[in-house]
Amino acid sequence: MNSIAVPVVMFDPMKLQELKPLKQQKVFILDLFKTRNIATITTMSVLLWMLTSVGYFALSLNSPNLHGDAYLNCFLSALIEVPAYITAWLLLRTLPRRYIIAGVLFLGGGVLLLIQLVPTEYNFLSIGMVMLGKFGITSAFSMLYVFTAELYPTLVRNMAVGVTSMASRVGSIIAPYFVYLGAYNRVLPYMVMGSLTVLIGIITLFFPESFGMTLPETLEEMQKVKWFRFGKKTRDSMDNEENPKVLITSF
Repeated sequence: MNSIAVPVVMFDPMKLQELKPLKQQKVFILDLFKTRNIATITTMSVLLWMLTSVGYFALSLNSPNLHGDAYLNCFLSALIEVPAYITAWLLLRTLPRRYIIAGVLFLGGGVLLLIQLVPTEYNFLSIGMVMLGKFGITSAFSMLYVFTAELYPTLVRNMAVGVTSMASRVGSIIAPYFVYLGAYNRVLPYMVMGSLTVLIGIITLFFPESFGMTLPETLEEMQKVKWFRFGKKTRDSMDNEENPKVLITSF
């Protein structure tokens, strides 16, 4: 009608290939253990979630066993979570993830370990230290959702959060047995929970840092686990790790 000849090739096959959306790669739960680095991060994440959950739920369930009015103790146990969540929100906005999580875990676990030094007649001091311990553990627990989601790539992010969250439910299941240890010694539950909390705080320092980093899209883009190495690195080796050189050979 408009006297324009129809071209033989309407669309370039190469351009059409570029415009096709990439096929969604199928992933399975075993992909969380695909490489040594990913398996290490997954194992540490499972332990972090499970032991943090043990401390959180054990302290919550043990509130009625504290000295004084059980209703008041349960109210204080719930009330302390409000500043804990606010503190976690403020820390996540400004500071590196693994340091703030490890810091509040050290705070919570250290306070619980110090309860054994409080004389029996200073009951209010013991209650205050228990609440401070729960403050630290609650802050850490609320940060785990953000931290875990930032560590894993898009392909397995939901799966990783689901697996680690399931591990925390396992921790909540075994938490009442830590409370029962009080039948043998009143400070025994706090000693065990404090030790485990400090231990998992140390493990948290080995995680890669996600604050200010671009979220990974593939498993290959995941950051490496931090290991303590003996000896001082040279400046050249540090530059090579941060900015690896690509060798181009001309023929």
